[in-house]
Amino acid sequence: MKIRRLGFSTVFVGLIFLCACNLASQDKAMNESPLPSKFSQFRLEAQCKDDPLLCEVKRDMQGKSSILDLMKFYLKELEEDASPDSPSLMKLAKLFSCGLAKERVEGHFYGITLVLKKGDDRYGGFLNQLWATTIASVSPWDAKIFDPVEPGQLRFYTEGSEKGRVPTYLGINCFKEYEGSLSNVSSMAVLNFWMKLKDASEEEKRKYGYDKKGGLFIARQAKSLDLKNPDKDVFQLNYRWKKLENLPPNGYLIDEIVQIADGLYLGQLFYATTHLLEDFDPERNPHEYKYENFGYFLLMDDDWKEERERLFFQNQ
Repeated sequence: MKIRRLGFSTVFVGLIFLCACNLASQDKAMNESPLPSKFSQFRLEAQCKDDPLLCEVKRDMQGKSSILDLMKFYLKELEEDASPDSPSLMKLAKLFSCGLAKERVEGHFYGITLVLKKGDDRYGGFLNQLWATTIASVSPWDAKIFDPVEPGQLRFYTEGSEKGRVPTYLGINCFKEYEGSLSNVSSMAVLNFWMKLKDASEEEKRKYGYDKKGGLFIARQAKSLDLKNPDKDVFQLNYRWKKLENLPPNGYLIDEIVQIADGLYLGQLFYATTHLLEDFDPERNPHEYKYENFGYFLLMDDDWKEERERLFFQNQ
């Protein structure tokens, strides 16, 4: 029980590392011309076509400029109620369960955090309220990058456990500084010390806008850790390998993402809550680690950049 409390108490600190991006408070103005269909058409599993909850999601799309606009609507709803009974939380869970597991995810992807929570705890939504009222508007985390991993790198980081039989990637997170924000500057100072962040290249700063990089992970297709959907194929981002040198709580983390539209991925955060004082063992049944879902986030390719900035960065 003490170990589980330790895991929970450290997770919120780690969420600074994962959570995205300067959520502007003002309402958006609709574009004069509609966006291409890519931005409004879901890409989901065929068997979900007539699901009642997805029908509600499609009704929620009415009057929205894009799926990202709909995600912002859910984000605002979840700031008020992120309990397990929240309709918006249920819709995100359904979208994830119906999302497509890609075999290859490569390149740079911008990020947005949608909600933080403590598993299925009745009062776990307080984590989202705490986040929303403190650092959410100036979160340092900005993006993730996925690069194909070299065989030697894979052997080193996973100590020979991963064989690269499926497309496998070495990923890293990207962080952005906002000089006018005390919260952001303070958070970056903590992250620089805690994660030993490296400076982005001048080309990266110019092209993508982030300033620092850190927090490695190994990514490939795998089965979900979700006990409610254990046969679900997902694209999994594993931070737990010892040689990745991720300090707690990030060393307890595995992300999962699925595609919900062209170039748009819905992700969920899974933290281990037991065996926290032991090295990660890939041969152990993952259910023994009692992973809990601590929230949802988005990743998106460069085509979504303008819509992301319009919806979430109007005051920047």
